[in-house]
Amino acid sequence: IAEVMQIFFCIVTGIPVMRTPLQILFLILVTDLPPSIALGMEPGDSTILEDRPRPKDEPVVLNWMWASMVINGAILSLVIIVVYIIALVTYCDGMVLQNDINQIPDFGDKLMDARTVAFISLVWAENVRSYTSRSFDKPVWHDLLGNVNMQKAIVLAQLALYVAVLVPFFSTDILQLRGINIGISGWLLALLGPVGCLILCELAKLITAYQMKKYQHSLAEKHDAEDKRLAAAAASRASSGGNSSAPPPVIKAAPKLAEAAPPAAASAPVGVAPPAAKQQAGTAAPAPAQDATVKFTGTIRASVVTGAPSKSACSCFGVSPTTFGGRYSSSE
Repeated sequence: IAEVMQIFFCIVTGIPVMRTPLQILFLILVTDLPPSIALGMEPGDSTILEDRPRPKDEPVVLNWMWASMVINGAILSLVIIVVYIIALVTYCDGMVLQNDINQIPDFGDKLMDARTVAFISLVWAENVRSYTSRSFDKPVWHDLLGNVNMQKAIVLAQLALYVAVLVPFFSTDILQLRGINIGISGWLLALLGPVGCLILCELAKLITAYQMKKYQHSLAEKHDAEDKRLAAAAASRASSGGNSSAPPPVIKAAPKLAEAAPPAAASAPVGVAPPAAKQQAGTAAPAPAQDATVKFTGTIRASVVTGAPSKSACSCFGVSPTTFGGRYSSSE
């Protein structure tokens, strides 16, 4: 956000662009990258359990977090733009606008000196902001050295800065920076960036702390309302259950299976009517016997029988051979 704000301001106001494309690339990939990675390794906050649980449907980055990031980016941009304008006035014979600077002799070297001051000031300010950004509301000195990776990242960023502005040819011909030519006054002017960024960013935490407190208060109200709703629902269920006079539900037993018909005589297989009894003198002939169907509910385990069924093979199961035709197999 800060890089976009700075370049946009220079283009709109007619000030020479603060840095070249190669300088922007060096800042993003070399000096800003190690502190950004170290922030991702920041230890967890020990007071995180004191906060109210957040609803699962809320975004990861809340509105007050976006506001804090925008404010910090605006502070960084404001401080560096002020440093850059002072550097332009100092090194470019009091000229600030691009059209006026183009008229002075050796404007290329003078503009390079002003950009060098802004470059150094930006790297220092970014390193300071790496410490202030470790917490939204806690001061910068709180557990200052708690993240060892941050110290390593800042050392790497500082080494890269001094290589970029002090090493001959690499600084002057490639990155177009002149750290030696700006003198002591230029380095002292660059200190305004980190000092101003530190003070203003810490003051901005007061606004963020107020927003966080307000957000936690809103969460507390939502949780209290939900607790009251659940308590009322539980009380309603308890009262309705205590006054209920309805009898307990009756569980009916499953009906029993119908009893199987009595087996036929041992001499008559199942499915074959028994021989008709001889009629006695003076009595009516009995009604013809009807075939009885036996429902088998057990399990029959036997070998597979192939070919024409025999009477002995079928009668062992109580089944008439005339019931089957051709091939059959019986497993159950």
